[in-house]
Amino acid sequence: MKTITQIALAAATLAGMIFISGCAGPSWFSYTGWEAKPDNRSALEEGGPHAAIWTSNDLALHYRYELKDNRLDIEGHVVPQNRIKHFPNLTAWVSIHFLDADGKIVATHRLWSQRGSRTLGGLNWDFHHSWPLPPGDRAVAFSFSGHAGDNDTRWDFWQTP
Repeated sequence: MKTITQIALAAATLAGMIFISGCAGPSWFSYTGWEAKPDNRSALEEGGPHAAIWTSNDLALHYRYELKDNRLDIEGHVVPQNRIKHFPNLTAWVSIHFLDADGKIVATHRLWSQRGSRTLGGLNWDFHHSWPLPPGDRAVAFSFSGHAGDNDTRWDFWQTP
């Protein structure tokens, strides 16, 4: 049985952790300020629409974008790759990160997310979004996280920007 001292110590530790996480601000759980990996950076061209494909071992993004007046319109679909495409259940999300001239992440948005089952017809692979770009932003990076599985197996997958 725990003593009152142990309970008080645990409560004080928890309160301290909550305080520290509050002081860290929203960027503690985001990629804002991180430098995107050079091989994950995709330059944006003015005008459009432009077609592009971004691939990883787990997911590929086939997309078209248009860049006009500092606004990015992007639409496309997610293509599951060999590691996850045969699993019937999927929970995943893909984020798009806007980069400054030095490759640092200045903004992040959810590009696509899914929680469903292929067997029940509940998977939607398409996305379409429009966002204003931060000044000077002419590149993006992508990241994702999720898990796929069936009754016996779970495959966790992710990629940081």
